[in-house]
Amino acid sequence: MLEKLSREFKYTRELAYQRERREEHLKFIFDMRGFRLVAVGELHYELKTTEEDSFDWLEVETYSKENMTLLQIGVSTGRWLFVLSPELMKFLGKLMRVGAVLICGYTDDHDLRDAGFEENNQFLFYEWLVETVKRKKLEIVPSDVTIVKKELLDLEDGLYELIERPGREEEEYVLIKRLDSYKILVSVRESDLTDEEGYRELIEDKAWFGGDITTLIFKRIGKKIKNEFLIKRAEEYFKAQTGAEPY
Repeated sequence: MLEKLSREFKYTRELAYQRERREEHLKFIFDMRGFRLVAVGELHYELKTTEEDSFDWLEVETYSKENMTLLQIGVSTGRWLFVLSPELMKFLGKLMRVGAVLICGYTDDHDLRDAGFEENNQFLFYEWLVETVKRKKLEIVPSDVTIVKKELLDLEDGLYELIERPGREEEEYVLIKRLDSYKILVSVRESDLTDEEGYRELIEDKAWFGGDITTLIFKRIGKKIKNEFLIKRAEEYFKAQTGAEPY
């Protein structure tokens, strides 16, 4: 995995003592649920933003468990919010070429208990990712933008309802699109498709996906939507963010 990462990006692995010090720190804070920190490093890839600038430095931590490799790629959440969606899709496309099976995101300040985990432990989330890949079936959408190998999602392209947790009333949907051997899942609220001001913002804000990929939602996919108006608007939103060629 790290060799493939180096081929697609400029990737620098840090020294072993830095990894050991980081793992000691993690073990002090969390139950690591059997994960082992294999390497820490830096990934360099320029991501352009709406602020007429860019950033090209991302922290990478590589974990292993049960013959599976998990990459945690981190940067300030505030920077992701301004990454142009086509730029993000190019970046995700390179991760696909590395061989990623499931790509999603979250933020450190998100309390994982809100997503149904028993405690606010990032390794419980990582454990869920490993179990999902082992089962070869994605039933819950982890983040507002998620990419999976198509073998994990036995659903045809289209717009589907997202089943809300109790206590929330607004309808949400997920648009599923095929990208070669992958599927991309993009969630959207009904109000953003039906409210003209909200819909205009979806179309005009070219950095929407950057914020969405760091938003943890943990919702189940429901029935397929047949409302042509909602489908048309969801498709227009996707095209406006990604362009004709996603990556």
